[in-house]
Amino acid sequence: MAESIHPQHGFASSARTLLVFPKAFEQNTVPPLGISLLAACLQEAHHEVDLLDLTVQSLPRLDYSQYCLAGMTLLCTNFPSGTELARRIRQANDSICIAAGGPFAAACPKDVLDTGVFDVVIHGEGERVIPALVSTVKNNEDFASVAGITFIRDGQVISTPNVPMIESLDALPFPAYELLPMKKYPRHSIMASRGCPFACIFCDRGPSESRKMRYLSPERVLDWANRMIRDYGCKPIRILDSTFTLNQQWAEQICDLFIESRLGFRWHCQSRIDCVNPRLLKKMLDSGCTQFVAGVDSGNDEVLRLSKKSLTKADARRYAQLFQDGPAPPLHVNFVIGHPWDTLESIQETVEFADELVAEFGAECGFYMMVPFPGTELWNNAPTYEIEITKDWQKYVKLSFMGNPERLSATFSSKYLRAEDITRVYHQIFRRKRPTARLRRY
Repeated sequence: MAESIHPQHGFASSARTLLVFPKAFEQNTVPPLGISLLAACLQEAHHEVDLLDLTVQSLPRLDYSQYCLAGMTLLCTNFPSGTELARRIRQANDSICIAAGGPFAAACPKDVLDTGVFDVVIHGEGERVIPALVSTVKNNEDFASVAGITFIRDGQVISTPNVPMIESLDALPFPAYELLPMKKYPRHSIMASRGCPFACIFCDRGPSESRKMRYLSPERVLDWANRMIRDYGCKPIRILDSTFTLNQQWAEQICDLFIESRLGFRWHCQSRIDCVNPRLLKKMLDSGCTQFVAGVDSGNDEVLRLSKKSLTKADARRYAQLFQDGPAPPLHVNFVIGHPWDTLESIQETVEFADELVAEFGAECGFYMMVPFPGTELWNNAPTYEIEITKDWQKYVKLSFMGNPERLSATFSSKYLRAEDITRVYHQIFRRKRPTARLRRY
């Protein structure tokens, strides 16, 4: 097992912190929110910080000796590139502390620490952790005094208790977007709430997500939108919440403020198809919503039940009708290909149900690849779900936002389909020439 540098054995006392979003599967289409919030929290605590998004910019020539800590956001797909960068930084400055956070690091801390180049993993909500960690490194104090981290000492993996969840999201600073090349992102982003109370077995909720819902005030959401437009131009805004319309009254209040502001921007969100009502849908349309994205996930009710979706095809039809009947933003429905119980026949049902929603309710439909991300119930209980998972991290991608689905391939085999079968069927769906074209077995 790799041994991390002991915190009392001479980390650099340099002043600055470097935060990096390493190169990933594709470019970020919105500025990376998590790491931008961490940078803002460091600034608020009077630490100097630099921020890089290597999905949209090249790594500049840096004097790594000026940094006491380098922190990286790790996903599955950028774990290899992040590790390579960490080695490069370590070679240039052997006394720097290198930290990792993000969904992959939080779910697989031992994998990260066993690389031998990361000293610490941040878990839970990092906004309150990283300022304390940087102060500890600067003062050459003991890691064990910092809540919300994992590190290795004397061959043992040590995890300190998580910091309490942030109750008031309004207390967080505005993300430090001024440190990013904002002109490179085609859309702005807002996260107006955190959490999702549902239990889908494949949900890849990140470190800031939990079953408990927490909300920005509607006024704070408007202020965020206003600042994005004022400082970085009027671009479409993507609301990043997992279930934006779960609290429908709160969502209506946000729409009312958007309408009253007369800012005239366009926005889109994701939520559940069964978390809407006609009045809310009208207000969303009137306030500039150009797309409502909902995951229906399967066209087979038994698959929906087993995946704990808490939704049926009848539910999807009933709520899709609301989008058809009255003023409403365009509905985009996503389906997932490769559930553990999927067969070619059930996937065909999914394709045909997608075609039905298009024909009968005017929806658009998209298809995700099933990915058993670390930390999901599907990952944690793979034997129960009778799947065999591979750890080819760069393949852990559920969708190409750049329109390149042929680059995706499955990361597991199930009881009914091999990984290559899931991959082939997924690619075939995207190559369909007719909406009702049947799937070929080989």
